[in-house]
Amino acid sequence: MTRLVSRTNSPHQSGSSEKQLRIYNSLSKRKEQFVPLEPGKVRMYTCGLTVNYLMHIGHARTYIFWDVVERFLRYLDYEVTHVSNVTDISVDDNILKRVKASDQAFQQLVTRYTQDYYHDRHLLGVADPYTYAIATQHIQEMIELVQRLLDKGFAYEAKDGVYFRINVYPEYGKLAGIDPDALRIGAGGRIDMDEYDKESVGDFVLWKRAKPGEPFWHSPWGPGRPGWHIECSAMSAKYLGQTLDISGGGEDNIFPHHENSIAQSEAANGTTYVRYWMHVRHLQLGDEKMSKSTGNFLTVREALEQYNVAALRLFLLSTHYRKPLMFKDTAIQQSQRQLDRFRQVLSRLQAIKEGKVKLSQAEKQILGSIKETKQSFESALLDDFNTGRAINHLIRFVNLIHSFLDTQNNITTETVQELLAFFESVGSVLFGDLYTREIQLKADPVVSKLVELLLQEREQYRHQQQYQQADRIRTILSELGFEITDTKSGTQWWIKSKS
Repeated sequence: MTRLVSRTNSPHQSGSSEKQLRIYNSLSKRKEQFVPLEPGKVRMYTCGLTVNYLMHIGHARTYIFWDVVERFLRYLDYEVTHVSNVTDISVDDNILKRVKASDQAFQQLVTRYTQDYYHDRHLLGVADPYTYAIATQHIQEMIELVQRLLDKGFAYEAKDGVYFRINVYPEYGKLAGIDPDALRIGAGGRIDMDEYDKESVGDFVLWKRAKPGEPFWHSPWGPGRPGWHIECSAMSAKYLGQTLDISGGGEDNIFPHHENSIAQSEAANGTTYVRYWMHVRHLQLGDEKMSKSTGNFLTVREALEQYNVAALRLFLLSTHYRKPLMFKDTAIQQSQRQLDRFRQVLSRLQAIKEGKVKLSQAEKQILGSIKETKQSFESALLDDFNTGRAINHLIRFVNLIHSFLDTQNNITTETVQELLAFFESVGSVLFGDLYTREIQLKADPVVSKLVELLLQEREQYRHQQQYQQADRIRTILSELGFEITDTKSGTQWWIKSKS
């Protein structure tokens, strides 16, 4: 399935020297200045889900991070072509095992979980890529790539399939930093010791002949299915060309998946496969990483029964992607409090009546702080997409605006518009599609008028010292999803609940 999505770049400029993006390259093991193959354009390929079950929140951390990467690149005015794969059949046999354990046919199972995958991405505010590259829809491209490797002597045919010879590719192991001679069967937990017939234990499968009852496709080497690694090399080349600017996935993809993808792509094409490799560290549940294979995971849907989706997204971005993250209720509650402060400041700004003609000195300072915070926010993301630092800068500024609004009830239209525009530009990068769905909550003009009338009535009760009646109005507004606060300059209100 291919989904084409129209994109519009933001008005931010990226040509200035102060906006030089640096990326930690998993291949070179150091930060490098990002220079795309083609000026102003980025070719990005990311590993998606193996659709044998629902997405868990460890996956969500990775997909949300890639969403921020794509959105920030667009913020910098790059034209981004992002392709992400969907593995709906692979040599690791996880899907086939799930089929055998269920009452569903192969196609029913993968179709169901593919649609669930799309749905859960949208729940998290993750944008669709330019293309979802679905493995089973690109079998011919994989067969052609395998044949090219055979023709060049990098692959050979065995009784049970076709394999890649790692000993004829001299750079094998450069990503993972491994010695090919030290490889053993079972590397990476992806290979069953007893299932393969090959020349060397380190060789990896490109095409596996089907066993009775397994789904298969016809090929020059008999009915079978592609290896897990060949799909990404074939599909990325089809949509993005032989050399990619950025590629990556979770840290468990480094070996063997990305190591093997490099070997087969560069052997077949004779050119660099990926210029910048990036890998996201694991999310830990308890003392272990989240993993479907061990059963130690929490699905996105289960998590969203307990937590607000925007708070969950904020939590998953709260730590730099190259650091492990522990899933803790207290940490998510902290993200929820930060989210509430952010939503409140937006609602307060939108509810304020502009009444002044000239900017006050305090407002001039606020406008200056917008520029400073914007620079700090950008600097954090330019430094290898440091989302945790970017969030801290944003929350500090949100708290500053709250303090300002506590003493300034009427501010100029210019200040309100500048603040809202700033929050939208940075909030859309961090929260993605959730910014308009969950963060930027606006009341209907009629509703706003009714709230104002109720607050006027409440103020009359307070003036008459009828505090029980005043509190009753406050309680009614709270039950309807509105929060009010009394400041030195008057009563202010905001929307605290989407409903």
